[in-house]
Amino acid sequence: MRLLVGIVLALGACRAQDERASVLATLRQMERAEQTGNADAFIAVWARESQSNAEGMRPYIRPRPEARYTASTVYVQGDQAAALVQSAVSGFASMRLVKQDGVWKLKDVIWNNVAADPNSVYAMVPPPDGAFARAGSPWQRVPAGLSEQEASRLGWQMRALHDESFLYIRIESPSALPAPGSDAERPPGGWPVLKVSVAGQPDLVVIANANIGDQASFDETGKAKTHRPFVSYWLMVSTRDDHKIFEATAGLENTPLIQVSGRYFDSKIPLRALGITDASRAQIVVGDAQWPKSTFVSVTAAAYR
Repeated sequence: MRLLVGIVLALGACRAQDERASVLATLRQMERAEQTGNADAFIAVWARESQSNAEGMRPYIRPRPEARYTASTVYVQGDQAAALVQSAVSGFASMRLVKQDGVWKLKDVIWNNVAADPNSVYAMVPPPDGAFARAGSPWQRVPAGLSEQEASRLGWQMRALHDESFLYIRIESPSALPAPGSDAERPPGGWPVLKVSVAGQPDLVVIANANIGDQASFDETGKAKTHRPFVSYWLMVSTRDDHKIFEATAGLENTPLIQVSGRYFDSKIPLRALGITDASRAQIVVGDAQWPKSTFVSVTAAAYR
């Protein structure tokens, strides 16, 4: 039996290594296309749903022999992958890829002037649903973090738990929240910045709030002719010294890490993005971001059973 388990693990490791090599091969193809200024080859590297955007870059593609991409982290899960890359000419990039017809293709790229945290890949490609989500997310079984009196006084309630995949945090508003992307002049809110304490690790800061964005339409000269304010929900996890682990938004585009429905603002934080590799041993406390102790609320995020 031990021999069989060892063989299975070894085969899985080999497959994972092969997939990472295939992702790197796609990056090499993009690198060569940029070095030679081959627009057709550059556009071919992108996924079908992203090629129209890539096509818009055709007029700007010129030979750049200095183009080099160095991947610091590659994470593969099924037919999705994430790569953290440094460009010799353009800074740092967080890339998502999808496998189409057996070949890895670029889905989207976010550029930055600093390197992304290695754990951000687990939010870029979230894990499969955990036991809580598979059970239909029965929040009614999760204890409230505040008494009814405190929740009424503060104007919000909070619940938290985790399973093998995610830390789930629910913010409850006394009234219905506007749907992501809907018209809004003022953002909902009133709940605090949160902190997540994981036993044996430094505390992390969690910002789950709403902002007002601006959607504009443009005339034929490129001048904005109309503006529409809309609500966008934001989730960011960082260290106390403002080192960002990851962020996600739900507004004009959706993310699996944020769901807003009725009075509820639900956040899903991948455990591995928090540095947790063994959910069965995880000891997690969620509270308002005061130190050394939370002032308003402190909830032990119990494991879902």
